[in-house]
Amino acid sequence: MERNELLFAIKEARKALREGADLRLTDILAAFDGIAPHLDKNIVINIKCHECDNYAQASFPLKDDFYAVENQSYCHAKELSLKNVSLLKIMACQDFSQNARGEAAELAATLLADLREAFADKKLYDKKLFASFNADVKLQEENGHIFLELGHSSGEAFNGSGIKLHLLRRLDPGFDPAASEKIAKALRNRFILVAETGPQERRPSNLAAILEGIAERRKMDIVFI
Repeated sequence: MERNELLFAIKEARKALREGADLRLTDILAAFDGIAPHLDKNIVINIKCHECDNYAQASFPLKDDFYAVENQSYCHAKELSLKNVSLLKIMACQDFSQNARGEAAELAATLLADLREAFADKKLYDKKLFASFNADVKLQEENGHIFLELGHSSGEAFNGSGIKLHLLRRLDPGFDPAASEKIAKALRNRFILVAETGPQERRPSNLAAILEGIAERRKMDIVFI
């Protein structure tokens, strides 16, 4: 159906071309005609939207309701689920941006240095191995979402503790409803830190104070969940 939409648009565009039209236009239409059978909405979303600041894998369809989640690709620029946007509209979209991702990457690198300095002499207990190890921090990214995780390194392997520091500029599904509500109240059109600290017995000493100090130094709000 989506491929037919594109093929129909190409057909209509050919009809609209006057005889003797610029050969570059006919070449462009021929190129689209050749690729159209291999394109559908999911392919275009994977190629284009996944790398955009405005893309989310899911959304909250009801305002201030963090229990209801729509597990469909969502565009924050259009404020629409992409299932409700045509293939042609997605292909023609000019809202693509990676500015926020670039800002997040720079800020995350700064926070990584802050955390490594702060935990340089700290020990972290590994419940699986029943032992304490020198703390380390790893910068990670999943689906455009950047976070830093405390753990310990063994050779090239990193063993995460589940203590994570998320870098957020907006709220998408992924946290439990109570945590989402706390995060939503802290967001003010700028990056915030969301500290997922895990069980008390596995935390390094003074963890909250260390994270609050880093957040204050970087002029960021912090939420503990």
